[in-house]
Amino acid sequence: MRFIRLALEGYGRFRERREFEFDAGLNCILGANESGKSTLLAALLDALYTLPTSTAQSARERIHWGHPHGWKLELELELRGERVLLRKFHPVDDPRKRAEFLLQVGEETLSGDAARARWEQLWRIPQEVYLATACVRQRELTQIASRNLKSLQQQLRESAVNADLNRILNMLQQERRRLRTQIEMQQRAVQAIEARLQAAQNAARRRRELREQLYKIEAETATLSSQIEQDEQLLQRGRALAEQQNRLERLRREADANQRHLDQLEQLERRARELENELETRFSTLGLLPSDFKDRLDAAYLRYQDAARRLRILAEQARRERGVQQQVRGRAQARLGFAVMGVALLIASVPLWGVAPVLGGVALALGLTALGVALLWRGRGVPHTPAEPSLQHARQEAQAHWQTLSTLLQAAGYPLETPTQNGATGEYGVQAALRLQQAIQQFSEQWNALQARRAEIERTRHQIEALHAVQDPKALRERQRELAVEILGLQEQIQRDPLAREGLAAEMLLRLENKVTRERQQLSDLQEERLRCEGALRSLPDAEPVDAVELEHARALQRLEQLLYRARLLETTEQLLSEANARYLGDLSARLKPRIEQHLPALTLGRYTQADLDETLSLQVHHPERGEVLPVEDGQPAWSASVLDQLFFACRLGLTDALADDLRLPLLLDDPFVHFDAERYRAALELLTRVAQQTQVILFTCRALPDGDWGKVHRL
Repeated sequence: MRFIRLALEGYGRFRERREFEFDAGLNCILGANESGKSTLLAALLDALYTLPTSTAQSARERIHWGHPHGWKLELELELRGERVLLRKFHPVDDPRKRAEFLLQVGEETLSGDAARARWEQLWRIPQEVYLATACVRQRELTQIASRNLKSLQQQLRESAVNADLNRILNMLQQERRRLRTQIEMQQRAVQAIEARLQAAQNAARRRRELREQLYKIEAETATLSSQIEQDEQLLQRGRALAEQQNRLERLRREADANQRHLDQLEQLERRARELENELETRFSTLGLLPSDFKDRLDAAYLRYQDAARRLRILAEQARRERGVQQQVRGRAQARLGFAVMGVALLIASVPLWGVAPVLGGVALALGLTALGVALLWRGRGVPHTPAEPSLQHARQEAQAHWQTLSTLLQAAGYPLETPTQNGATGEYGVQAALRLQQAIQQFSEQWNALQARRAEIERTRHQIEALHAVQDPKALRERQRELAVEILGLQEQIQRDPLAREGLAAEMLLRLENKVTRERQQLSDLQEERLRCEGALRSLPDAEPVDAVELEHARALQRLEQLLYRARLLETTEQLLSEANARYLGDLSARLKPRIEQHLPALTLGRYTQADLDETLSLQVHHPERGEVLPVEDGQPAWSASVLDQLFFACRLGLTDALADDLRLPLLLDDPFVHFDAERYRAALELLTRVAQQTQVILFTCRALPDGDWGKVHRL
């Protein structure tokens, strides 16, 4: 790997185009201070690593003051057996759009991002690694001197690649932090895009749903309208049929009412005729009697009952009087009997005294007792009885009333027998009273029946007159004939209707009406829903096209994936460097020690030849005058500033040689020999001449070269 040619224009001190060609061995670029040596070194590094699209302040500071366009770099180099040409243009303004990056590898020519990606694939050497190994600048030596050699020792202990691994790791960490910031920003951008995409998708989905809902509503509306039209036609036919049936029912009811009116009138007239016939036949005799005949008969019967009751009372009184008279006569006969018996007993007691004195005494006592009873028993006298004249008068009065009742009943057609004077009046009177009561009861029933028939005839005539007053029977019969014709016509129309043949009931018609009502409500709801959907569709905000947002989202995800991949790559690089350092620390001392000792004699003119690295990679050099190995530290009286530079340069060359293996980077040396004396300066140049046989060396120096062949020399 070596640089062949470098051309630059508008870069730093070089306003006009300038080209530098390099040999494969040692190249010396001489110039006074501020003659452009550091500018050339920076141009090589920018050609290798800086993107022309960068907006960093350091890239802008490279532009020559007052240059109208910007800086241009062209680097030709040999890389793994291939010739590679790099061209970069960093404009004065808007480098992101106007910058140019051109890469030519053999016959292949690339530009832009493709050239950048291809170059990173070919070069594969991070800038930090290059700066820490094959690029040695004077300011680093001065910093080492000012910080003493502990920094170098620390770098040797921490790095298996070079003495600036901490800086590499720090830069990697900074890059990771920068990438993390970019990743977070990109994630927020992706989230924002996802939110926009979600909003666009929601709007599109909502719009699609509303349109589908509108299509569905329109289809349902059309279907429902057709169904409503069919149902309404069927409902109209049903209503017409129901109206015909209702009219037929009304006509039938009217006809039935008229017929009932006529039938009732005929029944009343027939009943009136029957009653009149019955009065003429059954009640002809009673009909001739005066209207007060019943009252007269009832009054006569009441008078007869009063006379019969008085007759019974007087007869009972006469019977009691006859009983009293019989009792008086019986008592008188009993006193007489007791007196006769007492006398007889007294007479009989006289002869008994001699025979049986006891019996004589008893007979005497009994006789005396019987005489005492006869003498002492007094009765009332027989009273005078005036009952016979009253009883006779009562019989005459009852007979008179009986004759009156007989005459009245005879006139009504109910004759009675007259009781004989010589018969058993008591028994005959009872039978006659019973016959009289039966006759009067029969007459009352017939008379009541007659009055009922008369009242019924009167009511019937009033009803007939009322029916005649309501409607004329002749007109009613004419109306019945008209109704019959109309009913017959309606029946024929209803029978011809298919709905009537199908048996459309009132419940079915009611259900059909309810169905039409529900369908109309559904149609109204659908229309309201359609208006709502149309309003919602019009009120939807104008969203971004989903395809455009999806494309932007895919690009953002791709960019995020690239950042994540680069972050993983940096993390892996940092991990690999740390792991490589950990693995390499085990044998670095053995590899580094002989290389340092190889360069120490040449740089120190043979004064220091032995070096050592302990387990902590602390550099120690054998001091010949003191006869001991001393640590290389700032502050040791044995080491001067120039000796420290020489030891450091030997370590750097040893590291470069130890780590190079098959990949040897061109050595870029920016005045590393400022503190060297003339002899050691020559010795260092001779060492570089030997090193240049294996690796391209470009030395930037302000010191004059001693006499000799020092490769290709460029003077600024």
